[in-house]
Amino acid sequence: LSETFILFQLDHGQAEKDKIWEGGIRIPQFIHYPDGLGTAGRSFHGMVSTIDIAPTILDFAGLTEEYSMDGKSWKGAIDDDITGDEWKANRCLAFESGTERAVRCGCHKYVMMNDSSPEKLEAESNSWWTGNEALFNLCDASGNYIVADSLTPSPEAVNLIDDNQELADQLKALLDCHLLKTNASDDPIYQECTLNGDPITTTTVAPGPVAPIGPPQLLSSNPAQNDAVSGDSTVINAKVFDDDIRRVRFRVQLPNSTRLSFTDGVKVSSNGDESDYEFAVDTTVKGKYGIMLELIDFSGNTESIPSDGSWMTFLVAEKAADVVNSARAEIATIISDHPTNLAAKFVRMGFHDCVGGCDGCVDMLNGDNFGLDVPIEALQPVVDLYSHTDFGVTRADLWVLAALEGASGSQDTLEPREFAMEWVGRPTCEDLNSVCVDNNGNDNGCSEDRGPHRELPSPDLDTKELLAYFQAEFDYQEAWETVAIMGAHSLGTLSRENSGFNGINGWLGNTRDLNNAYYDDLMGGASDLDDFETLMESADWEQVYVNNEDIGTPNRWEYERGVDPHFVMLNTDIALVRDLSEGLIGDEGEVSECQVRCGRRNGNGCALPRCPHAEETWEAVKTYKFDNEEFLADFEVSFKKMLTTGAETDAGCASSPCTVPTISRRNLKKNYLRK
Repeated sequence: LSETFILFQLDHGQAEKDKIWEGGIRIPQFIHYPDGLGTAGRSFHGMVSTIDIAPTILDFAGLTEEYSMDGKSWKGAIDDDITGDEWKANRCLAFESGTERAVRCGCHKYVMMNDSSPEKLEAESNSWWTGNEALFNLCDASGNYIVADSLTPSPEAVNLIDDNQELADQLKALLDCHLLKTNASDDPIYQECTLNGDPITTTTVAPGPVAPIGPPQLLSSNPAQNDAVSGDSTVINAKVFDDDIRRVRFRVQLPNSTRLSFTDGVKVSSNGDESDYEFAVDTTVKGKYGIMLELIDFSGNTESIPSDGSWMTFLVAEKAADVVNSARAEIATIISDHPTNLAAKFVRMGFHDCVGGCDGCVDMLNGDNFGLDVPIEALQPVVDLYSHTDFGVTRADLWVLAALEGASGSQDTLEPREFAMEWVGRPTCEDLNSVCVDNNGNDNGCSEDRGPHRELPSPDLDTKELLAYFQAEFDYQEAWETVAIMGAHSLGTLSRENSGFNGINGWLGNTRDLNNAYYDDLMGGASDLDDFETLMESADWEQVYVNNEDIGTPNRWEYERGVDPHFVMLNTDIALVRDLSEGLIGDEGEVSECQVRCGRRNGNGCALPRCPHAEETWEAVKTYKFDNEEFLADFEVSFKKMLTTGAETDAGCASSPCTVPTISRRNLKKNYLRK
């Protein structure tokens, strides 16, 4: 018997049976082989498994021929402390019990269960932890295995996954590798799943094959990036290249940002090295969907697509309203997440775009448009996904939608107005113009940042010029329409680098709220019942010269009040309450013959007379100063009218959004512009 290899072991753990717990899978194993192991008793603390029995016996028998098996011999490890420690600390083994699966690498064990798992129910009933995944540390501080007993609680009562998700993901990937190579429907792969031989720590690289062959490749997907589809069910197709491909897994992100788990796709066809895999998604909910793929070959190579962890997106919609609603929600998120005051920039972009007709184009060579590159770039992902001719939504519509959301989300009121998107189908400048000529007469080609040159209103228009401009450009027939749209100046700031004005704190200081505070700074008084002279006692605005020769933008005259920070108004703002006609506005915008009011800042003893009040716009300013709700209601009307410039909308829209029937373009009446 001294030369006979005798092995004795139990068929399950001493504590319990058919459980993935350590008490169910950890078993005693005894070897009697005097000629090979001697007669002195000793222990080996490396991690071994029943799959190691055959390779070990063959090794002791001196079999040198190569063979394929899952296990490996521990013959050379029991007398080598370094190798033995490696088996203890870094070896990975997988376990199965019923529908439960687990993998252990050194001290760490990852368990995956379903909702009806006895282990899951046991953990919940004992108030240990909840969930379908768990991560345990089975060792003490010295790296020695913890044996649970009546005095020592089980380490599997403490789920560490929330604080070690990266480690759990690594172990899960290794478990997936094991399940792949032991899949009963495929030929077996006799290759150990490892963590590339590295110690199992939170910084260990993801598991990979022993002999990598090369990553699988995605040749195409359908829907492709930014595609639009219809229907309550969408089949996602992935065409892959790899003669060693074994598995394609799909992950989907729903419109509400819920992320589904990775799920195996179905192989539907194969042609040489190319294969097609499909996965059906319930797309009853319309909106933006995301796709992420994992391509896994027989060697365990995994290629994540996209490789940067982002999502391939596609749109599911039945009608224009689906597109508009989903796009608007995404715009709101972009505004919320952006580091700048993007809402104000979208409002400004809407105005600059709609001068001459809302066509989703501005001429960025025009200095008046400086700074609009920021909102254009921020909105580009929305344009890429949602501008689809199948649904009649264009880039021009999405620029308008961004302006509407920018204004709507900035309202300073308990009951904000909806600012609904009523019309779609606006053609872009590329659709309308064979050439787009800049202010120097050069043809730059038409695009979102190379639109036809359009003169924007001068900041130095007087009251009559201001009203005439807005009447000609946006068909504002009533003075209140112009006064209301000017209230957009409660949002945003002015910079010397863009406009030449030194207004880094904006018109009011609070640059993110759309409200009537703008008019409060233009007119005095505490009540609409105050007399005329009281209302004329506005904030103490004083004209200040801004020299911009150092940066190359135009020199400006602006009104300022306050010190550190100071706030600004332009002549076009003051023109709502002061009549600056009759040549009162001089070169570069200086008003030298009258002043807004006699105030403390002037320090000139009121040598200049007070500028007369602006009769045409006075009452509207007074109304808005004392009634924020009235202002917001009128602003919405004026704003929407501006955003349909060029569209024939007289017939109305019964169920928004409607498609604009025709678009016209008018030449700007430059006699209303001050050079």
